[in-house]
Amino acid sequence: MIRKAIPEEAPEIRRLHARSWRVTYPNDEYGVTQAWVDEFTNGWLTEDALAGSIEFLRGVLEEPNSFYRIAEVDGQIAGFVHAIRHSENDAEVMGIYCDPSMIGTGVGAQLMDAAMEWIGPGQARLDVAPYNQRAIRFYQRYGFRVVEGSQHLFNVMPWVDLQGPDHGQAGLQINVNAIPTVDMERDKGD
Repeated sequence: MIRKAIPEEAPEIRRLHARSWRVTYPNDEYGVTQAWVDEFTNGWLTEDALAGSIEFLRGVLEEPNSFYRIAEVDGQIAGFVHAIRHSENDAEVMGIYCDPSMIGTGVGAQLMDAAMEWIGPGQARLDVAPYNQRAIRFYQRYGFRVVEGSQHLFNVMPWVDLQGPDHGQAGLQINVNAIPTVDMERDKGD
């Protein structure tokens, strides 16, 4: 069943979100370690963070240009989708995640169908890790295409290497655990 979430479900949704991240984003080739993903998502699961997620979801649900739905299977939250409308003909899928046990069951498709119905025929966009080919193929079924040259980093954490021999020249480096993403777009009418 696809339905609106209620704020009090935010901790359960956030735990699902963390489980999904832990199986989706680690990638040795891109330098995104399992340890970093685990540490990053552990920050979402503290008592304070989970309490804050309730207020965050309450705000999202009150926003008229926001679409947020969950999938429920056998009384358990199995996934969620969040989209926002920037203007009448421009929307963005902010995130769609399923519990790892639900991948391949059609739950994600039901969530995406609901979001795309809400978005309508206007332009839409989203970000995806370039190594997540399963997700890219999924989004392509909805008319999205990868925007060439759009790769950027999620969670960029610059730091200065003061230990290196050329610290005065190199200076700024990027944390290897920043997750690379590429833009995907769907043009009007697709």
